[in-house]
Amino acid sequence: MPRLRLFLPLFLVLWLATPNLLKAQTESAAATNKRLFDRTVDELNFRTMETVYDKSFTRRKFPVSLRTAKARKEFNDFDGRADLQKLFQNYNGVSERYKNRFGRGRTDLAEFEKQLRSILVDKNFEFFVRVLPRDERVSLIRGLERFIQQSAAQFNASEDAAPDELAADGAAVPPADVDAPLTTEPEETAPTAATTTTPAVSPRTLDRAVEHDWVDYLTLMLSGASVLLLLFLLTSVLPDLRSRLDVLTDELDRQKGTPPTIRRSANALPEDRYEDEDENT
Repeated sequence: MPRLRLFLPLFLVLWLATPNLLKAQTESAAATNKRLFDRTVDELNFRTMETVYDKSFTRRKFPVSLRTAKARKEFNDFDGRADLQKLFQNYNGVSERYKNRFGRGRTDLAEFEKQLRSILVDKNFEFFVRVLPRDERVSLIRGLERFIQQSAAQFNASEDAAPDELAADGAAVPPADVDAPLTTEPEETAPTAATTTTPAVSPRTLDRAVEHDWVDYLTLMLSGASVLLLLFLLTSVLPDLRSRLDVLTDELDRQKGTPPTIRRSANALPEDRYEDEDENT
């Protein structure tokens, strides 16, 4: 009993510290996922601006060091094109607010990917990349989708809620506040395609096994039965029918008093008529 009293304070400390440790671990996972989301948004915005900038100038390249919103805000090398500089500055401010889409409400992996993919169909994004030809827009979007998948692979899903809890919590997600449209249109320095928006291309799952239903098996059985029936007709029915026709023809010749017709076998070679030809000459 005295020994138990010695361990009682230790048990009390562990009992009080365990909830705090679990809470700290949960907050740490949420904070890590939030930082991952912000870094992914910065990289998506950098790649988008880099593509548009390189397309707008043939002899200039977007610096690789501009991977933060602050660095992009201080960039002003636009060759005197104030309209293009204003467009980039406006989109840089709007794209920075994309980070507000995650961190409030649901913070699971599905919401993480959903909010990142929503950037690719945002009206501000579509307005900014409209100067690109259609094939280059599609290529850009596919590259951004691949990067989103890479970021999702680093997501810490240890604290994700159960599916039923996610369904109940879906209505509590606050709307995003990225609603400021861009107003400056850049001058097009290269031929552009139609300004129709390009939807995000969803990746197809190619690793699923092919599934066959009863229609496939029925089609296979009918095809096999057709082949067997054709072989039966060629090897049995048609030779028997030909022999019967020959018998009937001979019988009709006898009734008419004409000599029976000499028939060659189907596989017999044609007779040699060279002697007849020599006699005629």
